[in-house]
Amino acid sequence: MIVHYRKAYLLLLLIFIFTGCLTDAGEDYKTIITTAKDIATLTTNVDLSRYPKVKDTTDFPIIAWLGVPPKYTNIERFREAKDAGITINYSAYPNADSVQKALDIAKQVGMKILIRCPELESNTLSTVKKFKDHPANAGYFIKDEPTLYDLPYLKKIIQTITSIDDQHLWYVNLYPNHAFNLGMPNYQEYVRQFVEELSLEVISFDFYPILNGNNIRYGWYKNLEIIRDESRDTGKPFWAFALATSHGDYPIPTLEHLRLQVYSNLAYGAKGIQYYTYWTYNSLNFQYYSGPIEKDGSRTLVYNHLKKMNSEINALKHIFLSGEVKNVSHYGSQIPDGVKRLAALPDYVKSLEIRCNTALISEIENDSNRFLMIQNNDLHSPIEVTIKVDSLTKIVLKNGSIIPFSLINQPFKIESGDMVLFMR
Repeated sequence: MIVHYRKAYLLLLLIFIFTGCLTDAGEDYKTIITTAKDIATLTTNVDLSRYPKVKDTTDFPIIAWLGVPPKYTNIERFREAKDAGITINYSAYPNADSVQKALDIAKQVGMKILIRCPELESNTLSTVKKFKDHPANAGYFIKDEPTLYDLPYLKKIIQTITSIDDQHLWYVNLYPNHAFNLGMPNYQEYVRQFVEELSLEVISFDFYPILNGNNIRYGWYKNLEIIRDESRDTGKPFWAFALATSHGDYPIPTLEHLRLQVYSNLAYGAKGIQYYTYWTYNSLNFQYYSGPIEKDGSRTLVYNHLKKMNSEINALKHIFLSGEVKNVSHYGSQIPDGVKRLAALPDYVKSLEIRCNTALISEIENDSNRFLMIQNNDLHSPIEVTIKVDSLTKIVLKNGSIIPFSLINQPFKIESGDMVLFMR
């Protein structure tokens, strides 16, 4: 995220230096060698037209952080973002007129705008009145990575906004557990205080877990555990991030990187995915490069990865939006700190064996079905899954097709970052 104060930046830099080399699992990874095929290969000859698909539903929130910049606000660029699966554009607009232009274009292409401009602070009442009824209004950007010292001001501006418009989101994004102001006893208290005092409608936090060398930064899954607990306890949904632009010790994102971040977030119950950044950012603190859209406006390979990732989210969005995560656990010899090891299987699963260093298991339910997600959260190796299920269990393919698992009924592999979703 963008940290505007020198002291805060220095604090974050020191924390990064001391924690950047720590990972959520040891580095003694064993190489998993398997002759098993992946689900896509095993279903190549299946006539999918014979089987139902996951039903369509309202848009899943997919946010471009630092999306289409103000000077590129035109219908072609917004269509490009829409084609990549973006549903909400967030940019810092220089004035209310540029927000109006973006809102009008977003409406034309079926997107929304998270509103941020100087007038939202300097003339809050009239700015909210101006935009509150616009159909492309996704809400109001209030603050990124606040500290306790920000609370009085944030409460005041939110009260002002809600006195005029209590129908739209007021957006505050919280620090991750490795880089937050230490004025609170612990990270959980930090999250809880902001959620309670600001009556946040959505809990948003940023954590970029993948470091150079394909190592998972220490504390990511512990952070997800805390956010999921707070979301469940308060009944407030949470939005999480995936890093889409390289900078510092963060590598150029691959499809495997995006899948690992997005599917882990969804496995914990995220109801929105945010990409940092969509447009490659000009920063004084870091050299950003190879975002989905480069600084000069050209597309990169990451744009294609982003589009592919979002097509997978959208094919399954009804499950992720309607489902409630009932249990999250981890499997293998390299499970992260602060999580639960798999202790029991759902009753429709007769047996499960995974050849892996680490895997993530999520149990999800909605009004109609139960789901089991198995994710390979090891960026070093594929995993091999042998599972026995009852005759009513199905598998949900990446395009949303729902087929009986009996059509496969053999061990299969899951590549790094990817997942397989069962339905009962």
